[in-house]
Amino acid sequence: MKDLLGKYGIKQIGFYVKNLEESAKIFNELIGAGPFVDLGVSEPASLTYRGKDSGMRSRCALGHIKDVQIELIEVVTDEPDVYKDNGFGIHHLCIWSDDVDAAAEEFKAAGVEAAMEMVSGQGLKVVYMDAREQLGCFIECNAPIEQLWQGVKALHENAREGTPALIPMSALMGGK
Repeated sequence: MKDLLGKYGIKQIGFYVKNLEESAKIFNELIGAGPFVDLGVSEPASLTYRGKDSGMRSRCALGHIKDVQIELIEVVTDEPDVYKDNGFGIHHLCIWSDDVDAAAEEFKAAGVEAAMEMVSGQGLKVVYMDAREQLGCFIECNAPIEQLWQGVKALHENAREGTPALIPMSALMGGK
């Protein structure tokens, strides 16, 4: 697995949290992460958890601390999902691949099976691979989303004193 994580690199660390607002504030105050961009509640086009359809919905926020992107995930439904599998705290390391299915196959060959597959409402394919036995967390794989990653990083780098810990997506897009 070391070769695979080295090949793809780690783009993000994801945390499963109880409350997005409280967690964004804590991450901001304690380690200087953020501000976090609230992406709202996801409405995936499809989602399967361990081979079965799931109606899980989550609310996510993205922030940075230096070059590390932090994702905060709050689940807003009682449907089965990979987040509840590991409990609150560090949930996943995220990698990017232009071919998500091929990357998932590489991890499968290394003994890391897919646990949840999703296509976002915007068409982004996401696979969560269960590496809890090896790493204590999941590995998320999706196609590169460089523009969003860079935008959130720039927001972090240009944040001023008094910037709220959690801001709406419209603020990243130049609105209020």
